[in-house]
Amino acid sequence: MEMRKSIQKRRIGIIITLLSLIGIVLIFEYCKIAEWNMFFMVTEIVLFIIFLASFVATFIKTGLWGFIHKPLTSLDEREIVLTGKSLRYAYSIFTVATLALLLYFAVTNTPVDMVLVVSLILFAHILPAVYIAWTEKEIYQDA
Repeated sequence: MEMRKSIQKRRIGIIITLLSLIGIVLIFEYCKIAEWNMFFMVTEIVLFIIFLASFVATFIKTGLWGFIHKPLTSLDEREIVLTGKSLRYAYSIFTVATLALLLYFAVTNTPVDMVLVVSLILFAHILPAVYIAWTEKEIYQDA
């Protein structure tokens, strides 16, 4: 087993990943109302590249993505407890965030577009790993 990243680097990676995902959605929503121009297209592409790079560095290379998607039968007791706790927190955060967002869209009578839906699905999918990366001091992956 080999330690992959310090907690500070993981937290920075999480922040970059989530901010770039939010940026992608915000720019798309803004350009839906205004107009797409070259600046926004380039910014959207750059944010997508930043998102992919930070996602790979924070979740794939650390083994978090693989860990959170392992079947429960392959986990020991501590890992089962950790996974359960991360899923509980992720579900709570996702539920509140999504309901607040849907309430905003309902009140403003704004249609929900596919970019937002895909971003929410991705957000829900990475939240358990975000919890583990943010709270665990050491993350190990099979070498």
